[in-house]
Order: sequence, then C-alpha cells, then structure tokens
Amino acid sequence: MPDPTERLSAALANRYSIERELGAGGMATVYLAHDLKHDRPVALKVLRPELAQSLGPERFQREIRLAARLQHPHILTVHDSGEIPVEREGRPDGSPLLWFTMPYVEGESLRSRLLREKQLPLDETLRIVREAALALDYAHQHGVIHRDIKPENLLLTRDGSTLVADFGIARALLGGEAEGRTGGQTLTDTGLAIGTPAYMSPEQASGERQLDARTDIYALGSVLYEMLAGEAPYTGPTVQAVIAQRFKGEPPSVRRLRPNVPEAVDQAIRKALALVPADRYATAAEFARAIAAGTGSATSAAPAAVPAAPRRSFLHLLATRPLFATLIIGFALGLGLLFAWARNRHAGETAGPKLIAVLPFENLGDSADEYFADGITDEVRGKLATLPGLQVIAGSSAGEYKHSTKSPRQIAQELGVQYLLIGKIRWEKSGAGQNRVRVSPELVQITSGSAPTTKWQQPFDASLTDVFQVQADIAGRVAQALDLALGSSAQQQLAEKPTRNLAAYDAYLKGVEAASLGNNPVTVRQALGHLEQAVALDTSFAAAWGRLSQAASLLNGLSTPSPELKTQARTAADRALALAPDRPESHVALGDYYRRIDNDYERALREYTEGHRLAPSNADLLRGTALAEEALGRWEPALHHLEEAQRLDPRSALTANTLTGALHYMRRYPEALRAADRALDLAPGNLSNFEAKVMIHLSQGDLAGARAVLQTPPKGVEPTAVVAYIATYYDLFWLLSDEQRAVLVRLPPGQFDDDRGAWGLALAGAYAVRGDKARARAYADSARIALEGQLHETPGDAGLHVYYGTALAYLGHKQEAIDEGRKGVAIQPVSKDEANGTYLQHQLAWIYILVGEYDKALDQLEPLLRIPYYLSPGWLRVDPTFDPLRNNPRFQKLVAAGA
Repeated sequence: MPDPTERLSAALANRYSIERELGAGGMATVYLAHDLKHDRPVALKVLRPELAQSLGPERFQREIRLAARLQHPHILTVHDSGEIPVEREGRPDGSPLLWFTMPYVEGESLRSRLLREKQLPLDETLRIVREAALALDYAHQHGVIHRDIKPENLLLTRDGSTLVADFGIARALLGGEAEGRTGGQTLTDTGLAIGTPAYMSPEQASGERQLDARTDIYALGSVLYEMLAGEAPYTGPTVQAVIAQRFKGEPPSVRRLRPNVPEAVDQAIRKALALVPADRYATAAEFARAIAAGTGSATSAAPAAVPAAPRRSFLHLLATRPLFATLIIGFALGLGLLFAWARNRHAGETAGPKLIAVLPFENLGDSADEYFADGITDEVRGKLATLPGLQVIAGSSAGEYKHSTKSPRQIAQELGVQYLLIGKIRWEKSGAGQNRVRVSPELVQITSGSAPTTKWQQPFDASLTDVFQVQADIAGRVAQALDLALGSSAQQQLAEKPTRNLAAYDAYLKGVEAASLGNNPVTVRQALGHLEQAVALDTSFAAAWGRLSQAASLLNGLSTPSPELKTQARTAADRALALAPDRPESHVALGDYYRRIDNDYERALREYTEGHRLAPSNADLLRGTALAEEALGRWEPALHHLEEAQRLDPRSALTANTLTGALHYMRRYPEALRAADRALDLAPGNLSNFEAKVMIHLSQGDLAGARAVLQTPPKGVEPTAVVAYIATYYDLFWLLSDEQRAVLVRLPPGQFDDDRGAWGLALAGAYAVRGDKARARAYADSARIALEGQLHETPGDAGLHVYYGTALAYLGHKQEAIDEGRKGVAIQPVSKDEANGTYLQHQLAWIYILVGEYDKALDQLEPLLRIPYYLSPGWLRVDPTFDPLRNNPRFQKLVAAGA
C-alpha cells in the first residue's frame, strides 16, 4: 500500500504538485504544494486519519466552507478543500483523507520566533496581539470560534503583518453536530485532545462543547503572557498538571517575570485569563482596546508582600469556622425540621412529621471514590429535606455513623428518628467512557418492641450521566413508601438538577470533601481549588458558587486577610444569590461574607434571617445567626439559637464547639466544660475543641487542670501541630511545658502556614516569658517585617494593626506600638463587635504592659471583666504575662473579685 504522500500526490496530480512535507502536528500534516491552476504556492494540510474518521467528510466540508468565507487582512483564509477515498483490497474503507489548502506565507510562525528569542519587544508584542484580536473579533461576529489559538497558529509575515491560521478546524472537530457520528462522545472522550493544554481555557479543558468567543480570548491572553514572560502562564510536567494549575488561584502577573510591563497590560492579561468566562472581556475587540492602553511608558513593579496569618481570638476563630465545614455536599442546606424530636422518639406513637436519618452510603468501589458516595448521600438527604411531612436529621449528625458498627436500633435511638435510609454505592468506571453508578438503598423502619423492618428497597443501575435522576428517584420512592403526598412544587424540587456538567459536579464533590477534612488553611485551599474548578466548568452552578464564597471567607480569616480573597468571597456570594435567590445556602454565603470579612453583623443577620425564613430548622443558619448576635452583644438570644441548633443537629461537633465558646465567654464554666467534653467526644482530633477545654480551666483559675489537659493531646495529632496551635491562638505560649517550648523554638514558619508574622510573635512570646529579651526582640523583628507587608496589602484590618503593635512593643518602640494598638481597637471596638473587639482590647492591654504603661493597661482590662469574655479573676491569677501588674492595687482588686 503506498504511503500517504504518494497517495496524496497521485490523487491530486491534476490540481496540486506536492513538493515536500513542512511539518506534522496534533491535527494534521502540512505540505508545501503548488497550485497548478493558479500557479501559486500553497500550504496543504491533511487531517490525521483518526480525526478524519471521527469527523466525517460532511461535517468537515460544512465547517471549512464557513471558515472560507472569512475575509480579513489578518486571517489566513482557506482556498480549497476536499477528500480522497482510501481503498484497501479494492474496497473503500469509509475513512477518506480530508484536506484543505491555505496561502503559503513567507515568514515564520510565532512559535519559531519564540524559540529563537524567547521574549519579544513590548511594542511588537502588543501589535501582534492587537492584530490577532481584531481577526478574532471579525471571526466571532461571523459565528466562528477558533478554539486552538497558540503560537503555532499565529503567522508573522515578512512585511510585518500577523495572520491567524486554521480557523474552523478545531470547531469542526469539536462541533455539536459531530456528536451524532460519535455516539454522543466528543473526540476528547476517545483520547484525542483538541486544543493545546498550555492555551486551553478552563471550560475547553474540561470538555465543554458549548464554547463561545471568550475561550479564544483566554488563549490569546496566554499567548500574550508567553511573548512577554518567555514562558506560558501555566506549566507542568504533564498535560493534567498544566490544566490543574489554572484552578489553583488568581491568574499570574506577568510583571513578576518582566517588571517593566505596564500595569494596564498586566491587568488586561489577567482579565483575559480569568477562570470564569464571565470575568473575561466580552469581545476580542475589548481586549484589543485594553492592551492598546498599555502602549505608554512602562513602569516597574514593587515586589508583592508575603502574606501571613495573624493570631485570632477565641470567638474570632469561631467566627471564621465555615458553616460548610461539617457538610459534605448538601445542595439544599435545609437539612431537617427536628424541633420536636424529644417528643417523637417512638415511631408511630405521636402524630406529626416522620423523622428520618440518611446514613452515609457505603462505598463498594475504589477507596478514592469515597467522596462520590458521600456526595450522593447528601444530595439524597437534601432532596428529602425539601419534602413536607418529613423531618431529616442534619448531615453533620448522620455523618457521625460512617463505618459505624452500631446497630440500626441504637443509631435510631441516638438520633431520635423513626426511619433510617441506608445504602451501598459502586461507581464502575470503563475505559470506553461508559461509566455506571449502582446504588442499592434501603429504608429501615424502627418501631418499639420489634426488630427493625425493611420498608422499601430497590437497586438502581444507571449511566453516570443519569446520576441526578437516580438521586431524585430514590427520594421519590422514599416519599412514596412513607405515604407522603407530593404536590407539583415538591415534585419539581425533587427533579431539580444542581448542574448539568458532570465534571463540575465531580469537582464540587471533591471540594466539599476537602472542606470536611478540617478547618485549616491547607484543606481549605484544597477545597477552594476544587470549587473554583467547579464554577469554571459550569458558571451557573449556584451551590458551587455559594460554597466557593464560604471557602474564600473562611480562608481570609484562617490565614492572611487579602483583597483577592475578599473580592472572591463577595463576587461568589453575589453570583450564588443571583442564580438562586430562593435557596437558603445563597443567603448563608452572603451572611458569612458580611460576618467574617466586613464585620457587618446587622447585615449578616438580615441574610441569615432570610435564609431562616426559607429553611426554618436549618442548624447552620442558626449557628451563623448566633455568632452574629454574639458580636452584637446579644448573648442570651445567641445561646438560645445555639441550643436550638444542637437539638436540630445533635451530633454536630461544630455546633458543640460554638456552644462551648458562648458558655465560656458568658462565664458559665460547668456548662462550658460539659459542652467542651461533648465537642471532644464528637471530634477528638479537633484542636479548637481541645484548646477550648484548656482555656475553661484557666478561666476558673485551675492551672493544674489546664496543664493536665495540655499534656494529653488528641490522639492522631502531631505534637508539633499541637504546640504551634497553642502558641499561636490565644497567646498561650506561656502555658507550654519546658519540653513543648523546646519543640516550639525549633519549629519553622512552615508549621505556621508559612506565616512569619504568627511564627515570629509566638517565638517572641515564648522567649520573653523565659526572660530572654535578645531572642524575643529578634523574632519580634521578623514578625514586624512580615506584618508590615500584610498591612500594606490590607491596611484596614484591625487585628493586623494590633499584632504589629505587639511586635513593636517587644522591640521597645513604645509610642509606635501604642499608636498601632489604638488604631486596631478604633477600627473594631468592643462597642461594635463584642465577640472580637474584646480580644483586640486585651491585646492593647498587653502592649501597654510590654511598654511599662501599667495603669493604661488596667484601663483596658477592667471593662473586659464586666462583659462576656474569657478573661476572669481566676485567669488573671495564673497568667504570668500579668506579673508586672501584681503589685498594683487596681489589679489586686480585680483578682480579689473572684476569690
């Protein structure tokens, strides 16, 4: 059988003379040919056989004709096209060679130029990209999306012009009409990736078929970045790594690698590279105008400050705990109406709604798919929670029974329910793309005096694309088995799909699973990355936007406050609300933003109240309401809401933790200790619960009890993590044993989430209480440098000013330290924030002690003992940081008040 070149020459002998092969790429082989009819050189491209087979000649010709109609000075148009039948043993095999021709350009590709020079001059770069953008805008207006913009497809002619090549080819290969020829698969499903990973938009990389002009804008922005920086914006050792990089944060700044690039150009690139299409330029013409603004004089950029995480007070930490941290994936968030469970423990004995718990479905597949089983469980739970006549136990309580060996009766008794929905899931993956989900749910009824009975059971076997229908069917069959009458509205809610994009759904599940692993910066960043990917894949995914907002708000509190996180949190919350204004989770997201970032507790309460109207028994909304009320000094209503949340969600460690904090601040120590023990029973590895118990002993003046707890840290938690946590939060470095202090002083900043501010202050305090002033000053100076950078980024953050003042106080800069401390307290005073302002005022008192202004320190301390806060006469007696005040009569009076 002749080789392709010989076959091509023979078939086109009367039209083209094939001179030589110019090169081969992922989609086609390119030949230099001579157009015999018009006596001109042309570039003749022949698609790879496997692409030609998947595409078919009819679709190919239709798209090529569309591309051929594009007549623009910066577009390399199509001259001609056709197909060549291929025969084997005298019979056509149905896979013709598909070819087309374009003008042969004297010059070179942009890729060739970059290989030679790596970085191009700024003015020439902007000219090339503007010309390409104008070509794209023209094509977009004529309904053609390129889909494969890269340096190889930008041709630089000898006369200095730019030409965009290969219009319509990627569209032909990915177009929706081709689906009928491939059984509903895109070519990427068959392993043939169309597009180039370094330049693909996130939506294209995920396999989205419905791409618009903004995918080309993203690709052109990537090319512009590479021309200026000498490398693509996202790099990695594998295709998957390259694609994953773009979901990990904000678009990179080209000024990191080339500081003289004008700010206007840098901003234009970053907007073009936005993860979500809606955040990019609407048209290529807008992009062209934006980069035209960068043709003026270039300016250099100052190096960015390194962010770090400040210390947080007890209730400030609680305020930054995510409402979604104990949820796995509930799209509805209205997870239960259990206000009467204490009166309805025995099934069928009293009238009222039926009580049910959806236990975590058992994963029978790969252990790596555990998150998928959890997601299915919570989606079914969320759908059941919307049904009238049914009360569903919250997911955080039901989730405690994952892999439990307890009997169904014991679980039902502990949760106070009449029914349990249990199940098994297997996600069967096929290399051919025919993934299936097998779910075997069982509804178990628990009655007094008899064994548990199966009320309903039915296996489901469906393709992965039908997973949402399976969830709805399970919820519907449970409702039918429980004799619940469903109106049209309830039926519509059951059928509602959170997203139509399975890749987005998968990323969402991974994000919520990461969030469930703990409230620390590492896991929250992982969750944030997955959720960013989910909304990039489906920009209308309301639940994902809500969770994304919550993750950003939380991370802003757990680590260094940053303008980027604040903007991301607000933008995501606004989108969630715009997409789903009648969903309670949208109001949770916006409420969390106001509470955690803006410290606007009245507005937060309004959002929570609206969410509560939509989901009256949602424990998470009640918890958020309580935290906002605490900040407003409404402690009794807050306590009432927390107790109600605990009744609704009795196995929630987060609710127990929040209730512990409220009781502690209200100085109800015996109740607070019981709540702390309950929180530790539910989550023994949670360091916040662990430290809360230590602090309650200190508030009672029980130093021995506090140290006894501290010497028995949670099982499974690294000792270094315990030491770093205790030394950072609530400034308990003085409580560490000699052995623990020895561990502390050896810890690197990485143990503090790379926060040199928190690390420096913790070590400065540890050395100060040992009387080593030289080392205390050295580490305080490290903290000072880091905190200066953080304040440059977020100058309005009250906590940063106070921490900065503390560092200055260690260094002996008296007036500057006092000024910074006062500034922080003025930004967030106790009168506006009784939960967090108290801690800031406490820190100002510490600054006064460090600089020798003892009466002024007492001016700050005395009011704190008259309002809810963890300081108490007992605490003052045992805390050595107050030793300089011990001979002061005013301090002695404070201590004596608790005798």
